[in-house]
Amino acid sequence: MKARLSCSPLRGARGFVLASLAVAVALPACGGSTPQPKADVIFTGTNNYTSQTSLKIPVVQTMPGADLMVCWNGLQKDLLCHDIVAPSNAIDNVGFAKIPNLDQTKVAMQLAVGTFDENLAQVYGDFHTADRPGSTCAMLSEMKLGEFVMPATDYVAPVPPATITYMLVFTSGTTPTVGTKSMLFLEPTAGNATTTVNAIDACAEKVLTFEATLGADMPIDKMDSTKWTVDWSQLTKDSFGNTIDFSHLKVDKVLLGFYQGKTKADLQANFKDIEQIATSLYEVAVPTGARNVDLAGAKERTTAATFPGFTQTDGVWAVAVLCSKCQVPAPILLSIVTPQ
Repeated sequence: MKARLSCSPLRGARGFVLASLAVAVALPACGGSTPQPKADVIFTGTNNYTSQTSLKIPVVQTMPGADLMVCWNGLQKDLLCHDIVAPSNAIDNVGFAKIPNLDQTKVAMQLAVGTFDENLAQVYGDFHTADRPGSTCAMLSEMKLGEFVMPATDYVAPVPPATITYMLVFTSGTTPTVGTKSMLFLEPTAGNATTTVNAIDACAEKVLTFEATLGADMPIDKMDSTKWTVDWSQLTKDSFGNTIDFSHLKVDKVLLGFYQGKTKADLQANFKDIEQIATSLYEVAVPTGARNVDLAGAKERTTAATFPGFTQTDGVWAVAVLCSKCQVPAPILLSIVTPQ
């Protein structure tokens, strides 16, 4: 089988992580009904955040048809300016994609808001770094999906008026559409002798621009734990205005964070670091298909201590609903909750 993708959903998309920027939410909807809420704390679109984002993906020109050497040892920080370190945030996979009939501007725009369809990639191949421990470089011809990428035919300059976009993506983990740390566009250019491509540090180059605006606060009972079931079934749009389809969106956890000494404005200004700046962070798993969960079952992420209740008052509380395996796993919902 040649390293080419069909139009069947996610066929051959192993590791093709084109936009897990942690800044967007879900792919456009394919349908699905909205159930009646089954909780005391029912979030709607007015409680959710809105966001604006853009990607300025670096472009590297190289020799056409060359078996490029791709290296990633220069990567220090990811798109969110978080350190790239093993084991949880290492580079585990390097992918190459050939995307016909879509220029770089449109690819970047679609990636930024989570609407890119990876099935548009005509050719895809990847290299798992675990296959050669300690190495920080791989040849384009080592990347494969079934069969290996063939640079002489899979990486050539388009003949006008045809348009082809070539991409490299550097990811943590090998789950399809999850974990992008950096990316760049490749351009096969006549007369160019470059055959080595170094990954570009996404933070240093300010590849990602992102701004969030938090919505209306949600009151929650401070004392009665029987009323701590939160429900997000009434959400219909993500933070960019894309329609949410919960029949395809696999929500898997909810986070409850306390931010001592912080304000709502602080969280809004530091949205990309929303987990890192939490004083306490409690997590609860969401059963498959569920659209509500009981916060009383949440456990502290590092100590596994049970959530003790809304006992702290010298800061702000926030709830985030997450799909950790989505193409761009930023919160489906993030809202300030106000214990009363």
